[in-house]
This record gives sequence, C-alpha cells and structure tokens, in this order.
Amino acid sequence: MTTDERAVTPEGDLAETMDDHALEAVPASKRKPLIQLIVVQVGWNISVSSFLVGGVVGAGTSFGEGMLAIGLGNVVLAVVASLIGLIGFRTGLTSYLASRAVFGRSGSVVVSLVLGIVAMGFIGVLMDTWGGAVNKLIPAIPSAVFVIAFALAILTTAIFGFKGLHTFSMVAVPVQVAIGLFALYRIGTLDGGFSEVFSSTPAAAIGFSAAVSSVIATWVTGAALVSDVQRYALKARDVVISCVLSFVVGVGIFEVIATVSAMKVGNSNFVVVMQGLGLLAPAAVLLFLALWNTADNNIYSASLAFTSVSNLLKVKISKPVWTVVAVAIAVGIAFLGVADQFGKFLTVIGVVVPPFAGLLIAHFWVVQRRTEDALRNLPAVRWEAVVCWIAAALLAYYGDFLLVNAIEGLVAGFVLYTIAGLALKKVKA
Repeated sequence: MTTDERAVTPEGDLAETMDDHALEAVPASKRKPLIQLIVVQVGWNISVSSFLVGGVVGAGTSFGEGMLAIGLGNVVLAVVASLIGLIGFRTGLTSYLASRAVFGRSGSVVVSLVLGIVAMGFIGVLMDTWGGAVNKLIPAIPSAVFVIAFALAILTTAIFGFKGLHTFSMVAVPVQVAIGLFALYRIGTLDGGFSEVFSSTPAAAIGFSAAVSSVIATWVTGAALVSDVQRYALKARDVVISCVLSFVVGVGIFEVIATVSAMKVGNSNFVVVMQGLGLLAPAAVLLFLALWNTADNNIYSASLAFTSVSNLLKVKISKPVWTVVAVAIAVGIAFLGVADQFGKFLTVIGVVVPPFAGLLIAHFWVVQRRTEDALRNLPAVRWEAVVCWIAAALLAYYGDFLLVNAIEGLVAGFVLYTIAGLALKKVKA
C-alpha cells in the first residue's frame, strides 16, 4: 500500500491523528480554524493553577488591586504566548523541533529531554496528590487505584494529540465555565452580595507587585510551550486572538472567580471557599476537569519532546508509544509518593522553562528573523545558546532583580542570547 493510499483509509487517518505531525511541520491542508484553536488553548489554560492563584490574590489584595493585578499579569502572558505561538505558526513545528534552530541538532536533544522529564515529574506529583485526596474520601480503595484510573483517563485524550485535546475541551470547557459563573451567581445571592467583595480588605496584604508576579509566574511556563498548539494555526492573527482569549479571558475569568470567592468567604483555599458557598460537589467536578486539562496537555507536550529526542538519536519510536511511556513514567513518579514535593517541582519548572522561552523569542524575533534561514545549516550544538540557557536559569534562581524567578529567567534568557547571538552574527559576517 502506498503512502497516499494509506492516508485515505480509516487506519491511515487514525495513524496520522495519533502521530500528530510530531516530526514534521504541520502542512497547510491540516491547519485548524480559529474556533478549534480557541477551544484547545482555553482548555489548556483552565487549570488548577488558576484557582490557587485566585485564592492567593483574593486573600492578599483589595478588589480593585486584585483585578488590576490579574488583568496586567495575563496581558503580559498573552504577549509572551503570542510571540512563542507565532514561531509555531511560522515554522509549523513543535516547541522541541523549533528548538533545533536555537540549540542545534544535538543540543536540542538535551533541551527536549530536560523539559520532557520535568513535565513528567510535575504530572507524577499531581497524580499522587489526586490519588491521596480521593483515598481520604474513599479509604477502602487504595490511592494507587485512583492514580492508575486517572492515568488511563488522560491517556485516552493525550494519545490523539490535537484532536484528543480538542474533543476533551469541547466537553470540559463549557462545564467549567458554567460552574464558575454559577459560583459568581451564588456570591451575588448571599447576604451582602458583591458589596462585601468590593469593600473587602486583606487581613495580610501581599502587595500589588507580588500579586502580579503570582499571576505571571504561574503560567509563564505554559506560555513557553504554546507552539505545540499554535503550529496548527491558519493565520497569524488566529494565534494572537486565541492566545489573548485563552490568557486574558480564559485564565483571567477563573482567577477572578477564585479571587472574588476567596474575598467573599475569607479563605484562600478554593475547596473551602466553594464549600462555604454550598458548591462542594460542583467544585470537585471543576477541579477534576481542570486537573485533567493540566495533565493531558503536559503528557501531550512531553510525548512530543520524547519523540523529537528519539528521532534525533535515530531511534524510531512513534509519538503514540511515547505518550504511553510518558504516562507510565508519571505513574511511576506518583508511586514514589512525592506529593509533598509539589512546591519543589514548581520551583524547578519556574527556573528551567522560562529561559527556554526567552531564547526562542530572541532567536526567531531578533537574531534570526527569517524562518527559512533559522532552520537551515544547523550546527550540531549552538554552544552560546546552551551557555545562555544555563546562565539565565542560574540568574533566575540566585538573582533578585525582578519580581519572581520565572520572569527573571525569561528576561535573562532573552537579553543574554540577544547579546550573544547578535555579537557572534556580526563576527561571522
């Protein structure tokens, strides 16, 4: 059977869907309309993080200060995501394939491995947390059973790539939005309504800059990897529209809901807040769907990273197989009982990933703006990029020159690589 014949059979369509253009640019004929990009990107961005940040902002700011912090922080994220997403649109490549232009053919192997493993560690911690939480509600069933059940659930969507994420988000996003809006309605019907929220004062103020940094730090890592979705965009404007809607509206609305709820109930714990509103069961559904969103998108991104690595190492393992392997790795990490390491994983992710985004933006928007030239005659390792990535991560971890580590790493990566890249380009000219 020829390649063309295979492509028009049901088996060929399924194989193409699961391979998800993991090792090639997404062709023009396979790009997706704006509405699908919006659904997938918003689904990706409705995560547990939004509720955690909303709780922190709600407990530590006044209403006006909190809304301004959420708005400003998410505008910054939308700009970063748009710049990264437009790289995906221009190249049609995943974040990891595009990283070859920055780090070189062999250098990108290390980058993809690091980012893939970090993602699996994060998901393993979330799985362990989920299994332990449900086990407390149903002690008769071991937490390991819940971990495996959750792993199988997210595998059913992540293995089908963009199509799987779209299918899940089509169901989950409307449910999540409905629950969130109903929570706001409940607040309005309680004694005092929204007036108590508008006039609330924090018991322990965190300050405006800390609130903005919390909003940005939580999602700057996700913004760094939006190329994995935005490579399917039909038009450049679709990238910007979907990124703005997903961060400013998608992330923003749930952070606002969590913030307002925390101000009304007087507690930063979202579950406690929803319980105080008489919405514990809807909260459980909302958090489960949000956790699924977070997990399957990280699995999807990690499987793309591992597929890129194996291809560069001349080991032919397909993306569906790597998706299963990625889930298995996450389950293994969950079984190690690392739920109490959640904060450490967030610190590692916040230090390692943002500099990667800074380097990508610097390379494709400043150092080498012609996409066709950026991906031509690549070196084995672009050492200046590797050095700048490590230096930016160290500056983010040990330095204190901006709001938080994640923002410091992003800016440091961009500045260091811009200087190094332009200097070397001038020397070679």
